[in-house]
Amino acid sequence: MRVQPALINARIILFTRYPVAGEAKTRLVPVLGADGAAALQRRMTEFAVRQVVEAGIPLQIRFTGGTTAQMKAWLGDPHDYVPQGEGGLGERMERAFADAFAQGARKAIVVGCDCPDNRAANLQAAVRALDHAPCVIGPARDGGYYLIGLTKPRPDLFRGIDWGTASVLEQTLGKAGDCTHIPVLDDVDEREDIPSKISVIIPARNEAGCITGVVRQVLAGFNTEVIVVDGGSADDTRERAAAAGATVLESLPGRAVQMNRGVRSATGEVLLFLHADSVLPEAWDCHIRRVIKQPRTMLGYFRFAIIGEFRGRLLVEWATNIRSSLFKRPYGDQGLFLRRRDFFALGGFPDVPILEDLLLVKKARQRGRLDCTHSPLGTSGRRWMHYGVIKTTLLNQWILLAAWFGGDLSRLQQAYRQGGPC
Repeated sequence: MRVQPALINARIILFTRYPVAGEAKTRLVPVLGADGAAALQRRMTEFAVRQVVEAGIPLQIRFTGGTTAQMKAWLGDPHDYVPQGEGGLGERMERAFADAFAQGARKAIVVGCDCPDNRAANLQAAVRALDHAPCVIGPARDGGYYLIGLTKPRPDLFRGIDWGTASVLEQTLGKAGDCTHIPVLDDVDEREDIPSKISVIIPARNEAGCITGVVRQVLAGFNTEVIVVDGGSADDTRERAAAAGATVLESLPGRAVQMNRGVRSATGEVLLFLHADSVLPEAWDCHIRRVIKQPRTMLGYFRFAIIGEFRGRLLVEWATNIRSSLFKRPYGDQGLFLRRRDFFALGGFPDVPILEDLLLVKKARQRGRLDCTHSPLGTSGRRWMHYGVIKTTLLNQWILLAAWFGGDLSRLQQAYRQGGPC
């Protein structure tokens, strides 16, 4: 990626370790095993590198536990690799900053690899913060920090610090003086800090035009998998999904059948059910984890947004968000997510041809709280543009009313697909 002009005089210095079993993330070895802890170290480092590359900021990787050749074979040639060298953490960080400024950097930022919530936009914000302050810091919830940036050498910031304790941030801020803060994030030290794996299940049928994009967005998150369940596509939906990195399954058509089929192959602790024409917000996985970690939350969903311009779009968005926030009735195009164990406790999606999303939401509402991420999930406006806002809205309400009075759901599904009563 080309370096953005506004960031060209900056440097990100990533501290990491070559992932050798028994030497990486040793605190987590008792719960993950030596190989599992090393694998986590590997994934977090690779993810951190991707964020810096996406941010468009020059990257230097300072490493321990391996050789330059091993690091290049692992993470690629484009980056600058420097051994961290001898000494404690403070000495190594002090040396990294001194080297960066000696080599001409005007802004230098040191980050660790164990904060997967530290995304490209956050890195860019940290660099820009140094235009207005000589120091920027990203506090971690455990009392340390996941990021520190400077505009000139400050050796005092790394001396006399009780590294590895909950007082690191406080002690550093006491020395820093004028310092800008960016958001507080979690870093991964203990088992409960490891971001939950999210399995994204996408029911699809003839969605070749949009399936590649949504699969790539899902896989851009940390610790995620995507399962596309095809319901008999006549185009190359399956091939495109597989090429983009999805696990592809085949199923009888019908969203309920397809989504339940996908869950049986999912390995994540959290399930997200997503329409194929969706566009996820940045850091979508962070938003989900933030909501679902609340113990009383049974089901979560995104704020509704429509992709595409047409008359009445803003009214449709407003009405949908009012319905879901005030009356707690989100639909499937808002990306429903819940814990895997809660999905099975609710009995999964009922085997019905239409309205399976509302029936699951109704059961979830009876068992716990429904919460919104407040970040927008885009959904294609193709249906409103094809049939018109008034006709589409009236049809949706007619289907709901007919279902309430016991209408045949198969006929209602056919009406929905045809854009009007059969």
